[in-house]
Order: sequence, then structure tokens, then C-alpha cells
Amino acid sequence: MAVIALVGLPGAPGVTSTALALLRTWPLGGGWRLVLAECDPDGGAILPGALSGRVPADRGLPNLAVSSRTQELVTSFWTQLMALTGEGDGERSRLLLPGLTEPGQAPSLGPVWSQLADLFVAIEEHQHDVLIDLGRDGAFGPSSVLARRADAVVVVVRGTLRSVHAAKPRIAMLRALLDGDQRSGTGSEALSVLLITEGPYGTREVEEALNVPVIATLPHRPKEAAVLSDGAPEDRRFAGSELMRAARTAVDPIQRHVSKQRARIAAPLHQWLGVVADAR
Repeated sequence: MAVIALVGLPGAPGVTSTALALLRTWPLGGGWRLVLAECDPDGGAILPGALSGRVPADRGLPNLAVSSRTQELVTSFWTQLMALTGEGDGERSRLLLPGLTEPGQAPSLGPVWSQLADLFVAIEEHQHDVLIDLGRDGAFGPSSVLARRADAVVVVVRGTLRSVHAAKPRIAMLRALLDGDQRSGTGSEALSVLLITEGPYGTREVEEALNVPVIATLPHRPKEAAVLSDGAPEDRRFAGSELMRAARTAVDPIQRHVSKQRARIAAPLHQWLGVVADAR
């Protein structure tokens, strides 16, 4: 169905918590699977955070640097995934690729980013949705290919002056990045915002300030978010919490946004094919 890149900002707007909330609530069926890939060059947060270090850090993105040099990345990719649980799961239906354990590992991944981008597009065509957590810097530099190849690029923003102010230059850079890749990119129309409803600015104000559509909103619920970000104790009510209910609701507009972008990209191709057919 889709490859979706989630982008953060300085000041920890909640991109990893958002990614985990979507991972747990994303509807799956008919053999579909969902992969969450932590591709933040500053380091992953899920193993030490949501999983509280309870799982040995023996799998994940750092190991793919070696695989890329031996041309075995595709095979190795599947061995580096961890199965997580979610709603209505089948066996290994929600998978995590843990991220870097420290920023010093990022330079070794230079050739890996483009290979991962190709891999994500390929598995998406075989009943996999892919969420990519790019953190605050992963959409730029060598790993930017992951954003350029994604069906949707969703910037997580809080409704505060500080967050909106930080988002303006980042979104301008993203717009230039996505429009600058005419060969394989999806264009800046792929950009949208997921708004965390903290602060005085709502959907309309954020859209006007950033000139980007707000695709969905999540409530600012620190205690609930701490279950996702820091491995705080989870009680039986968590699945029905306001945060998780909103995450379920957010999936549909994200999927509609992807469908709209794909239709937009496909239209010129269909038109060109029609011209070629008429010329025969």
C-alpha cells in the first residue's frame, strides 16, 4: 500500500511515539504486514525507550552496513527485524527494524540508504506497508533518499510557537528536496503535517503558517505517550486511550493522502500512454 516517511523537528515533537502508535493501530489483514524502520542517523530510540532495553541490541540497522558490502542486504534485512504486537495480529505481522545505537555508526551506512529505499519500494509491492522514522535529521543528507522515494512525507509538529517556528525552514528544505528529484521523487505534494495538539495553534493556524496540509492530529497526552516512548507501564485501558484512538483515526487520512499522490503521479503516465497509442 504505502511507504511513509515520518520526519521530526528539534525539540522532540514526538515522531517516534507517533510511529509506534501507528505501528500498533495500523489495520492489517489478508496477509499484509507492516514494517517500522528506525532510520534516524542520530540513533534509534525504541530499544532503549519503548522496549526499555529488555531486548538485546543484536539486530537492527547497524548490521546492514556489513551486508551491503557483501551484496546480501535483502536477505539480511529480514533477519534484522523484531516482531512486535498490535491489534488483530497474525504471526510476525508488525515488524521493527531497530535503529543505530549511536550516531557514530551513521557514516558506515552511506551505501545502505539507497538500497533500503529500493527495498522498501519493492516490499511495498508485496503486501507490506512501511513506516520510516527519520528523526529530525534523517530527511536530509545521505539518508534523504528515503524521504525522496516515499509515497508520503509526514512532518510531526506540535501546536506551539517554538515547534511551528522550527518547522518553517525544515519544510522549505523538504519542499526543495522533493521537487528537486525529478527522476524518482514524488514531489512536494507528498508533504503533509501530523499535528500534536499541544499549544495555542490549531489545524487552521498551522496550515496557514506552514502552507502544508495538516493530515491528522494526535492529542498531547504525555502519560500515554510515555508508554510508547519510554516503556512506561501499560494497563488494560491503554489500547482504548485517547492517544491510541486518535492514532487509529489518523491511519485513514494518511492512506487517502497516499492514494491521492499515486493518482497524481500516474495521471501523466496514463496520458502519455494514450498519446503513444493514438500515434500508432
